[in-house]
Amino acid sequence: MSLLLFLFCLWSAACDKPEVGAPVVPTTPPSSGKLIVYPAPGDLSSVEHLTQSNDYKVEVRRKGDANYQTIFVYKTDNYWVDTYFGSKPKPQTAASFSSFAFSETAVEIKITCNFSASKVTIRPLNFGINPVQNGNVISFTLSEPKKVSIEVNDRTNPLFLFAEAPDVPNVAATYYYGPGVHHIGLQKTIKSNETVYIAAGAVVEGSFVIPYNTQNVSIKGRGILSMGEWKHESTAVSWLGAHSAIKANGVSNLQMEGLIIANSCGWTIPIYNSDNLTFNNQFKNLKLISWNGNSDGFWVNGRNHLIDDCFIFNNDDIFMSHGATNCKISNIVAWGGPWGRLYWLSEQSSTSNILFENINLIGKDGGVAVILVDEEKGTKIAMSNITFRNLRIEAHPKTSSYNTNKFLVLNSGYKGVSNWLFENLSIDDKNVDEGDLLGTANSPINGIKFKNFKLGGAKVNSLLDANMDKNEFATGITFE
Repeated sequence: MSLLLFLFCLWSAACDKPEVGAPVVPTTPPSSGKLIVYPAPGDLSSVEHLTQSNDYKVEVRRKGDANYQTIFVYKTDNYWVDTYFGSKPKPQTAASFSSFAFSETAVEIKITCNFSASKVTIRPLNFGINPVQNGNVISFTLSEPKKVSIEVNDRTNPLFLFAEAPDVPNVAATYYYGPGVHHIGLQKTIKSNETVYIAAGAVVEGSFVIPYNTQNVSIKGRGILSMGEWKHESTAVSWLGAHSAIKANGVSNLQMEGLIIANSCGWTIPIYNSDNLTFNNQFKNLKLISWNGNSDGFWVNGRNHLIDDCFIFNNDDIFMSHGATNCKISNIVAWGGPWGRLYWLSEQSSTSNILFENINLIGKDGGVAVILVDEEKGTKIAMSNITFRNLRIEAHPKTSSYNTNKFLVLNSGYKGVSNWLFENLSIDDKNVDEGDLLGTANSPINGIKFKNFKLGGAKVNSLLDANMDKNEFATGITFE
């Protein structure tokens, strides 16, 4: 009997084996990885210029799952009325935005437009996201977290989608804001060693201030800090500082991560550097969306800072320095406004050893220049060792006689400009005038290298190819 059972087992095992050369049909593994859909904020009627979007419905699912989950979509309207600048504000009428988190899986995204959709573009273009469109429904897949702008028909009403990595909420924070709406007023003070956590699904209307000589502050979360309640009423420096979203002076070891900052009234994140006390600060995975005329993004002042994986859609300067050293700005998606620049080097003190890496400028609605060192008088300072590596500019059209939108203006005045490197630089469009390299006898320009520079699809080998001018005080301009 035992022998018969043994022979039967051998026969069964042989029958279970596939025939030689027969195809092996793979089985679909069960869904794995993590997808986190954030809670809705509840009633937004008390929050100025922030509503639920009625333009887009966004659904997500893990690849391989049967069912989608709907995520909440916010909308902010272009409410700024220009009474100070004398030019048109940003041309977009509104922007919708939403966020979710995932890891260890790909995600499938389905967007339903509540209007007639004729075409769609997803930027940055070099992400290579090719959506499938079926009438008013748009779908695509992400294999890793990314920040993208989804533009249906034209660029006047974009949808910003922020796919990010999961985090662990800090419910023990000094100031914890859970899902729902919170009104905190202007300039809530955050002291040394205090923490702020704005949870996903939370909307905090107000602003924070970090006092002079503060250390070890953390402001994190996946929620929204909004300032739509306050109107832009002045361009005075004191007023703008008092109406900034998060203002600090002389702060070190500041950690900011994950937040969406919407509708800043003055500057967005101005970090002053009084007495050289601003150092070792990090800003990661921040999303800035603002309409007001002075809505500067980041002030890069002080030393040893990191700004990484951020999205900026604003009206004024994206990045600016009043004096900085040893700072890195990387993995940025930005859309600049009529008065802003990608980077502006202003007065006060010297700036050196700044690295911009992996920057996608997906739009530039105007401005004197994308990158600017402007002419001023005073004590001579240096602007040296500035590197732009893997910089892609998708569009920077000239919009007016003031908004010439040149790529590069180095008008040194009293600023000595030396050792700048532009490596792997690509500009999709091409203006008839792309820049000026104008040194002075007191502050010459020397050592500007362009390496693998493409303009309008063609490699640039000279200033003539680049549509740029120089004077006799600008030397050492090379192309490779």
